[in-house]
Amino acid sequence: MHGSYFPELEKGDILSSPSFILIVLSIIAIPAVFRWLFPGLISTRSLKGLSVAGGILILWEIISALGLVNPVLLPPPGRVFSNIVYMWAIGFLQPQIVSTLFRLTYAFILALLSAVPLGILASYSPKYFSPLEPLVNAARVIPAPAWLSLSILWFGMGHASAIFIIWLACFFPIFLNTVAGVSKVEPAQVETVLTFGGNKFDVLVEVILPVSYHHIVTGARIGLGIGWITLVTAELVSVDIGSGLGWMINDSRILLDTTTVLSGIILIGIFGTITDTVLKRFEGLVQGWS
Repeated sequence: MHGSYFPELEKGDILSSPSFILIVLSIIAIPAVFRWLFPGLISTRSLKGLSVAGGILILWEIISALGLVNPVLLPPPGRVFSNIVYMWAIGFLQPQIVSTLFRLTYAFILALLSAVPLGILASYSPKYFSPLEPLVNAARVIPAPAWLSLSILWFGMGHASAIFIIWLACFFPIFLNTVAGVSKVEPAQVETVLTFGGNKFDVLVEVILPVSYHHIVTGARIGLGIGWITLVTAELVSVDIGSGLGWMINDSRILLDTTTVLSGIILIGIFGTITDTVLKRFEGLVQGWS
């Protein structure tokens, strides 16, 4: 399918092994120089992580250049990154990224808006939640991809089915972490707010949310990570749309185009890391009770 959108990479469009290795070494060296010139600008942890990733890419490229692996099954990283640049240049990659980010963001926001209020209600209404707990646990352990057939029957092929599966994957980690966070609220904290004239809304804003905030953010990070994991399966139900990184990976698998498969996997890894880093930044925004 995607083969009808763009032709095979020409040999001249692919980075040679020496060029690729030089680029990777430069990417590692530049942050190292900045850290030496401006201590504290780049953390040691980030520099070590970049060095390890660069080392793996260089080793992968060398193994491929020596012909130790079948390039059809595992193409060299220089070819993979050249493919990413090529797909971007011809305008094929942008719609895939936009479609994937739209579905994931939509499903994740829905999961937050549903899981957090339900988690708070479940914590404050244990007599109503306890009978439902076995059902919740049973639904939680069912992998989101197992709902694929039902989602197609309920919502048809398209955005709605994909969003439902991703929402399901994100929902339970956020819900359970919200319940765990609210359980940390001490009665004395609630009584303090009520004693000074506060109402239930004040308790929610000044006690429940600050105490459970870090648990909610942790649940959001876990949920979003699982959402990325289920992305490829979720976008299987969007084949009529023909867009999304998950669709691109599956379509390339059918065509035995491992270069594009790896391109999609790398892009998902990059965007997944970025979104997790953004969520991690939210952890320090709210200070809980001391």
